Amino acid sequence: MSEIEKALLIKDETESILKIQEILWKKTELFDDFENLNEAEQTFLYVEILEAEINNGGFDQFFFNSSGDYATETLEALKRIGATKTAKLVEEAYSYFPENPIPKNNEKRREILENIDEQTSEKWTQLEDKFYLYEENIGSLVLDYVRKNINDFK
Repeated sequence: MSEIEKALLIKDETESILKIQEILWKKTELFDDFENLNEAEQTFLYVEILEAEINNGGFDQFFFNSSGDYATETLEALKRIGATKTAKLVEEAYSYFPENPIPKNNEKRREILENIDEQTSEKWTQLEDKFYLYEENIGSLVLDYVRKNINDFK
C-alpha cells in the first residue's frame, strides 16, 4: 500500500489532506517547483494552495505570492476536481485582475498589485466572502479526485 493510499484511509478529511500534501511537498525540490509532479499531483497542490492563500489573505495574497504564477493551472485544477462553482468564482476574480492573462512573472504581478484600485479590491473582497461560504466541499472533491486517480499518485 502506498503512502497516499494510507493517507486516504485517515478518517478525518483535513488530516488526510494534510498528509497527502506532506507527501507531495517532499517530492518537490523547492516549495514552488512542481516539475517533479505529474498532472494529478499538481492538481491536488494547486487546489490546496489556492484554498490556503484565499483563507489566509484573499485574492491579493494569492496573486502576490508565487501561487499567482500558476493562476491558469489553478483554475484548470478546480475544474478537473469538479469544483465548478468555485472555478466560476475564481474565474470572476481573475477577470478583475488588470492584465489578462495574469502574468506568470511574480515581480510584474506585484507591480500591478501595488497600483490596484479600490473598486477591484472591493470586488475581490466580495468574492472572498462568497468563497468562505464553501458552496462546494473542496476537501471532499479533492480527496475524491485522488481516489479516482490513485494510480497517478506515486
